Amino acid sequence: MVRTNTRARAARGAAAVVTAAVLLVPAGGAAVADPDVSDQDVRDARRAVTSASGAVAQMEVRLAELSTQAETAEIAVQQAGEEYARAQADLAAAQQDAQRAAEQAATAAEQFESARATLVAIAREAARSGGSMDTLQALLSADGFQDVVERSEALSHVSTKADQAVQRYLAAEQVATTLQATADAAAATQAEAATQAESALAAAGDAQDAAQAAVASAQTERQGLIVQLAAARATSTEVEQARQDQVDAERRQRAEAAAQAARTATPPPATGTPAAGGTGAGTTTPPATSTPPATSTPPATSTSTPPATSTPPATPTPPPAKPVTPPAATPPPAASGAQTAIDWAKARLGLPYLWGGTGPNGYDCSGLTQGAWRAGGKALNRTSRDQYRQVTKIAYADLQPGDLVFWGTNQNDASSVYHVAMYIGGGQIIEAPSEGKPVRIAAMRYANTMAYAGRV
Repeated sequence: MVRTNTRARAARGAAAVVTAAVLLVPAGGAAVADPDVSDQDVRDARRAVTSASGAVAQMEVRLAELSTQAETAEIAVQQAGEEYARAQADLAAAQQDAQRAAEQAATAAEQFESARATLVAIAREAARSGGSMDTLQALLSADGFQDVVERSEALSHVSTKADQAVQRYLAAEQVATTLQATADAAAATQAEAATQAESALAAAGDAQDAAQAAVASAQTERQGLIVQLAAARATSTEVEQARQDQVDAERRQRAEAAAQAARTATPPPATGTPAAGGTGAGTTTPPATSTPPATSTPPATSTSTPPATSTPPATPTPPPAKPVTPPAATPPPAASGAQTAIDWAKARLGLPYLWGGTGPNGYDCSGLTQGAWRAGGKALNRTSRDQYRQVTKIAYADLQPGDLVFWGTNQNDASSVYHVAMYIGGGQIIEAPSEGKPVRIAAMRYANTMAYAGRV
C-alpha cells in the first residue's frame, strides 16, 4: 500500500509538471517567455511527460495481465471439478466391482459348503458300512453270481460318487478361496477410490478458495492501478474504470472472434468415428492445400544498356500442378432425441453447480450433459474427457442443437478437457459452469475449445 501511494503521488506530481509544461505553450505553438521558468524546468517537464507515459503503459499492461489471471483461475477451478468427477466415476466403478465380487464369493462359499456337506454324508455312510470288511461280507452273503455282480456294481457306484464328491469339494474350495481374495481386493480398491475421491474433493475446494483469493487480489490490485491511471491522466476513477472495462471487453471480443474464425475454418474430420486413446480428435484431418507460389514478373530489359554480365537467364520454373482438394467428409445426421435432451436440460435451469453432481438437486458440467442425453435415449460416459473421446467428431460449422462443445488446455489432447456444454441453437449453449454459478444458458464461446465439437 505504501508503494502504491508513492506511485500515485509520483504520478500526480508528474501530471502537475506536465500541466505546467503545457501551460507554457499556447495553442499556436509559440513559446511564452516566463522569467520564472528556466530551461532546466522545461527539460524536467519533458522528462516527466516521458516518465508518466511509460508508467501509464506499464499499468495498462499489468491490468491486462490481471484480467488474464482471473480467467486462468476460473479454468483451474473447472479442472479441479473434472478431477473430482473422474474420482467419483472411479469410485462408482470400484463399488460395482466390489459388490459383484462379493456376490460371486458368497455364491462360491455356498457351493463349497454344499460340496462339503455331501462329502461328509458320504464319509458317514462309509463309516456305518464298516469299510472294506463290509464290502467283503456283502459279496460273500450274495445269493448266486448275479447277486454278486449287482452288489459289486452298487459298491463301485458308491465309490465313484465319493470320488466325484471329493473332486467337487476341492474345486469348490479353490473357487471360493480365489473369489474371496478377488472380493477382498475389490473392497480394498473401493476404499482407495473413496479416499482418492475425498482427496479430489478437498483439492477442488482448495482450488476454489485459491481462485477466489487470486481473483480478489487481482481485483484489488486492478482497482489501485485504475486510481493511479486516473491521477496520471488527470481524469476520474469512474472514467478510467469504464475505459478499462471497455478495454477488457474488446480484448475478449478479439480473442473470441479469432477463436471462432479458427474453429469454423477447421476442416471436418475425414471420418465420422469417435476418438480413440488419449488424443482428442481420433480422426484424420485432411491436409491443408498449398497455395501455388505467385509467379514473379521478370524485370523489363533495357535496349540501350547491355547487361553487366553474360550470365544466361535462369530457366523458368514450370508452374506447379494444381493441388487436389480432398472432398469434405459428410457430417453425420443430427442425433435423434436431441430436442428431448435440450428440454430436459432447460428444466434444470437455475439448479446449483455441485462438485461431482449428477442430480437431481445439482449438477456438474458432464453430469448435466449425461443426464440430458440419458433422457434423450443415449448413454454418455461420466466425465467430460471421456465424453469427448466417446462422441462422433464434427466441425463447428456443422453444429446442430443437441451437439456437445468441449473446452481444454490443448485442443488436440482429450486428457486436457475440463468443461463440456450442450449447443441448443441460435449461437447459445446450456451448461453447468462452475462452483457458485447455476445451470444457465449462455452465448457460445469458441476460445479454448477443442479441435472439434461432438455429436452423440
